Amino acid sequence: MSSELLHATVAPMRGTLDAALPTTFGATTLGTGALGTGALGPGALGPGALGAAERAVPLAEAHALGLAAMGHLGLRPLLRDLGRDGELTAWTCTLRGPDGVVAPQARGAGKGHRAEARVGAMFEALEHFLSGPARFDHDQVELCPASWLARGELAAEASAVLLAEGGEQPLACASYAGLLDGRELLAPLYLSQPWYTAPASHQLRARCGDHYDYRQLARYSVNSGSAIGVTEAEAVVHALNETIERDAFSLLLVRAFLTAGQRLTVIDPGSLPAGLAAELDQVRRRVGTEVHLLDITTELGVPTVLAYVPPTAERPHLRGAGTSLSAHHAMHRAISELLQYALGCATLPRQADPFAHLAPLRWHAGLHACGRFDLTAHLARARRVAFVERFAPEHPQGHLDRLVSILTGHGFMPYLRRLATLPGGITAVHVLVPGLERFMVIADGVLVLPGPRALRARTEWRRRTVGRPESVPR
Repeated sequence: MSSELLHATVAPMRGTLDAALPTTFGATTLGTGALGTGALGPGALGPGALGAAERAVPLAEAHALGLAAMGHLGLRPLLRDLGRDGELTAWTCTLRGPDGVVAPQARGAGKGHRAEARVGAMFEALEHFLSGPARFDHDQVELCPASWLARGELAAEASAVLLAEGGEQPLACASYAGLLDGRELLAPLYLSQPWYTAPASHQLRARCGDHYDYRQLARYSVNSGSAIGVTEAEAVVHALNETIERDAFSLLLVRAFLTAGQRLTVIDPGSLPAGLAAELDQVRRRVGTEVHLLDITTELGVPTVLAYVPPTAERPHLRGAGTSLSAHHAMHRAISELLQYALGCATLPRQADPFAHLAPLRWHAGLHACGRFDLTAHLARARRVAFVERFAPEHPQGHLDRLVSILTGHGFMPYLRRLATLPGGITAVHVLVPGLERFMVIADGVLVLPGPRALRARTEWRRRTVGRPESVPR
């Protein structure tokens, strides 16, 4: 869905953040209190209709469907507004069962305008629950030898080298279907469900017959590409956009810090439409400093924006990213996600060393630079361009068809796994696009290496920039 608490708002400290969010203070249980009956009237939508072309139904209807689905599952949402001083905000949501206990993995966050962020948090918590251990179906698991997986389409994944070392040892896989032609792909669960590789899941893995040692592969386990929507098409659009966004951020890291240095493209904030300019102004006031808007669109051509604040001696960098066929919506997502990131950080206790999470990267200067993600030198010589909107389809199916066409036209096959379909049509999915990069987790202190696509980009960038005096020194 929206990029789960940045699909890691502060990923290296995810557990700390969960613990830091009170379950009662400042929270609202839907159906009572500040939200009344839980319904969103037409006046509550406000500017949140920004992403309407990617939604199958109006926001108020999605809200009602989400509540109904949660009720069907016996879950009750508890929400908290993290930013109460502006229309643009972030909400968190936890889902509790009838016993009042938080359901497994059932936490989420949403960003954007107030109603948009609230509904987003609800749906993300539901997505995490549906893709978590409480709904895990052993009968859908197939064991496949690690080396066999490494020789197929997954050879394009950064973790394929580790898979090849696994030899004939089997590990749990799930079946995906190609979005273009329906062809089957068996992919290991670690590529989509980080909880599955955790030590706490060892008994669940044993029941599947999976005794693989995940200690190394777990670093490459991320739920990037997981999404939920009121229809399957809506969910898949969100998942594909997130996958493309993470790939773009990964390539930026490689070109900026593992080559002589990419010249950045910065979008002139003065060229933003009035609504986006107001959002940016609110976020600037909240973080207390300049926010840089980077165009990080790759050769795929799907607009991708990174809203960015460099690190200081007291705190790590702040960032938010957005991808959409609508450049306007991509910008809105990036700006609101940076605010979500900043609000999430504000709930955490102050640490003596704000960069302690980068300790695993200190053995390699380039990887450590990726983790620190300081673009200050690059920004000093960035090219500046004006914001330009572009045509985008008017409904989710149009977005889906266009995204699949773009990916396959560039040699990337997107695959779909349906995780759950609930009464009313709400659907949770995971999308896998072998070859697109997931190196972006390095920016949260996770020790991973770039995959083949990033390494090719690095080589090509070095070839183009050899001898150029404008290259940023490392």
